[in-house]
Amino acid sequence: MGYSAGHKARTRERIIQTAGRLFRRYGYNGVGIDDIMAAADLTRGGFYAHFRSKRDLFAAALGEELELARQLRRSASAGEEGSGGARALIDFYLDSSRRRHVSSICSLVSLSAEVARGGDDASAAYTAALRDLIAEIARRIPAAPAEAHARACAAVALCVGGVVLAQAVSDDALATPLLEACRARALVEIGAG
Repeated sequence: MGYSAGHKARTRERIIQTAGRLFRRYGYNGVGIDDIMAAADLTRGGFYAHFRSKRDLFAAALGEELELARQLRRSASAGEEGSGGARALIDFYLDSSRRRHVSSICSLVSLSAEVARGGDDASAAYTAALRDLIAEIARRIPAAPAEAHARACAAVALCVGGVVLAQAVSDDALATPLLEACRARALVEIGAG
């Protein structure tokens, strides 16, 4: 007797969630199929019922909605209008006490370099997730659509770049001002600075 379609979908989602967490922590080359399946409490053989290859799984993990976009949607559901939700996101993202945590939840920070080498499917999934985040931020910027989009692009670049640089340095006396400068400029971009 086989598993139900619902069971198969839940198992696939569990594999994707586990792989995303491990890819963000160890990178694409730092984790294997056996590691992912063991962390998901599944057997390696079960992997191939859901994915053709590790690359396919990587693309699927990158295609998941970014945690940052989820946070923006939650802020909108909670009634935060305009740039308030985007400001809260930027404050969270560029807080020096969270720079290590952000990379554990954000594929934009932890996997950008890996995506560049990950093939067309990974790039397409990453592009879609990034577009979604930019659109969520742009919706909150009080400007004409083209200007709001450009400013949202700048804000995202400041956030991601700031965290990448701050995480890479070993000196908090350098990381903190990097994050503070990116935060100040990103808030200006969204009209909240």
